[in-house]
Amino acid sequence: MSVIYNSLLSGAKGLVTLAAACLSDNARSKTCRFLRGQKRVFESLRSFAPADENFWFHCASLGEYAIARPLMEDLRRRRPDARIVLTFFSPTGIEALKSRKNVPADLVCYLPLDSRSNARAFLDVVKPKAAMFMVSEYWPNYLLELHRRNIPAYLISAVFTHRAPHFRRVGGGAFRESLKAYDHIFCLNRQGVDTLAELGFTRASVEADPLVDNALSVAETPWLFAPLEEFCARTRTLIAGSISDENDVNLLAHEINSNVGGRQYLLVPHEVDEYHISQIESALKVPSRRLSAYSSDMTENVMIVDNIGMLAYLYRLGTVAYIGGGFTRELHSVLEATVYGLPISFGPRTERKAVAQQLVEMGLATITPTPEAFSAWADAYFNASATHLHRLRVVGTQYCHEQAGATSRILTKILSSCSH
Repeated sequence: MSVIYNSLLSGAKGLVTLAAACLSDNARSKTCRFLRGQKRVFESLRSFAPADENFWFHCASLGEYAIARPLMEDLRRRRPDARIVLTFFSPTGIEALKSRKNVPADLVCYLPLDSRSNARAFLDVVKPKAAMFMVSEYWPNYLLELHRRNIPAYLISAVFTHRAPHFRRVGGGAFRESLKAYDHIFCLNRQGVDTLAELGFTRASVEADPLVDNALSVAETPWLFAPLEEFCARTRTLIAGSISDENDVNLLAHEINSNVGGRQYLLVPHEVDEYHISQIESALKVPSRRLSAYSSDMTENVMIVDNIGMLAYLYRLGTVAYIGGGFTRELHSVLEATVYGLPISFGPRTERKAVAQQLVEMGLATITPTPEAFSAWADAYFNASATHLHRLRVVGTQYCHEQAGATSRILTKILSSCSH
């Protein structure tokens, strides 16, 4: 294990412990919520009672949970007596699930920081038969401890490029060494398999994204929320989901401020707190209304959704969609909108999103790197014929149905490997 990596982790762990001890119970920023969660994580773990078979799923945040959820639900059906632990690194995932029913996990908690002692203590409690990580969750100490205990680990919906930490000259050794813990890595494209081969890892294959199965399940779930139904029924509506930073805000503000009347916009920030909502409101030169203040006689054409957990359902109400996070390496889920056949756009950073790249090639998605490009894209679809929009809906939904079934294939392979 890299001395550099563990030295950095040791320092970070000390800072987190100190900051958490000094933290006020009233502090509500995302960082404060994370620190509070780390402070109490082993207290949460004490409530877990292991069974004969335990499975551990780890997600960075809520977007990755949409990949894990169908796998956990399928596991529940196949192994009803097994117990499932679901961990998150971000407060967003933890907090969104608090209000949800039928979460397919027996325990939901934060992942303790990736120190050697934390990895040992966590695995002593959970005793997993297998561990599943989503997309790009590389935690060297957890992986190496899993390997030491002969517990198989899997990485699902992976996109490996040369930007992965495994290729770093300084500190990359810990990540390269931890690859031996994976029994199999399910990549979203051939590039990922080939990139892993450069690192000497050959237990990889191309597989579709379980996120497709989750999106299809959500799309088939009845859902009604009268205020949004009423708002979107008035005219064509652009839904901007997971607005993440000032680049997203600037694109949307340019479009909205230039088109007073005749168009509607439903804006959904990724972080639903006063700072991020106020940031959007400050950039707008036209009136807007928060969902929490909705009334049936509202005249504003802009609504800001100030709660969490609705986005995957409300895309069904839109005409077109903008997906936030595309100016960072964290472009959010494009499938949640595509499953309803909506034309989508996003920023230029798609290197970690194989599905986004496929949708661009198919003409279902457009990269809009500037406010002007975004407004031109929005103009085209706000003015498109109903026939053209219907044709795109058919192509988008057909694409998702053709990609379905990864959940069953992946879980079958995992359970088969675990039984050997």
